[in-house]
Amino acid sequence: MSTIASTDMSNLIVARRLLEIAKDEEMRRSGKDVKRKSALDYMQEDQALISDSALDIQRQEASSLPPIENININLSDIHGIAKGNGNTAKQNVEQGNGAEGGFAVVSNQSVEIKMELRYRSNEPMDGLVVHDQNYAESDRYLYKFADGATFTILDKWTNKSTTIWGDPHIDVNDMEGNNNGDFKDLKTSDDVTTFMLGDGTRVTFKARDAGIIEQVDIFKGSQHITGIGEAAKDFSPETGLFNKQVLNNGLSSANTTPMGDTVHAGGDGNDWFDANNNLIWGKTTGPVVTNRPSATLEFYYKQTVSQSISIQTIATEA
Repeated sequence: MSTIASTDMSNLIVARRLLEIAKDEEMRRSGKDVKRKSALDYMQEDQALISDSALDIQRQEASSLPPIENININLSDIHGIAKGNGNTAKQNVEQGNGAEGGFAVVSNQSVEIKMELRYRSNEPMDGLVVHDQNYAESDRYLYKFADGATFTILDKWTNKSTTIWGDPHIDVNDMEGNNNGDFKDLKTSDDVTTFMLGDGTRVTFKARDAGIIEQVDIFKGSQHITGIGEAAKDFSPETGLFNKQVLNNGLSSANTTPMGDTVHAGGDGNDWFDANNNLIWGKTTGPVVTNRPSATLEFYYKQTVSQSISIQTIATEA
């Protein structure tokens, strides 16, 4: 086994332990009696999970599980039904129909907690690569066209992203809300905005301050990638977004493409500063990363509260 593969396996084992510990602590906070495990217990579980026989058993169990059916219930509608049943029963009594009616409402609430760990190795990559119409990538950054008006720059080293969307707004993923700034915050140009990235890559948007993306140009050394946005006259979902060809005219084309308003990446990867180092968009919420990590580990926590109501109609002779 190579050194990288061994490191990846060790990281996954540690990630599993963290997830198990977090789950046990959550159950204890909810009042459940959960046995505390020793380091030896965790080590024995790890060895059992990575054995071939354990993997075969897990696959068999997973294939035998029935599909999960999700049913959405609008509680306000059910309350309306319950109220209607009560009114009907009352009318029966008033009209002498010989029956008194009522109903019993039982409400249940359940809380589902989902914790997920995502692991990604950061292998070195040379130059710019276009994967398809929606995705392009370099050694440090991932570029995504979600649609003709939404473009994301992800710093793979810090896992911090910046999304340009709408007319155009700025959304940095480590701040609340999805509108953390606008192109119109910058005053030099009203139709061109450039993002200078941490590895020297230049991303230039042609988009009016009150419009949507028309074109994106990515320059890295002698390489050049183009993308067509929804504001372009010849845009279509089939032919727009990333051009799959990586051009070798990066130096000459960069010289003839206006910079417009310019911001520079800094902080923890998705903080943007002007030429005088004034913060324009973002907030530093994590460490400053200057070297490629061997891998990125993400922890997601989701809590879902479900409510259900059952109604039983009760009728007795008057």
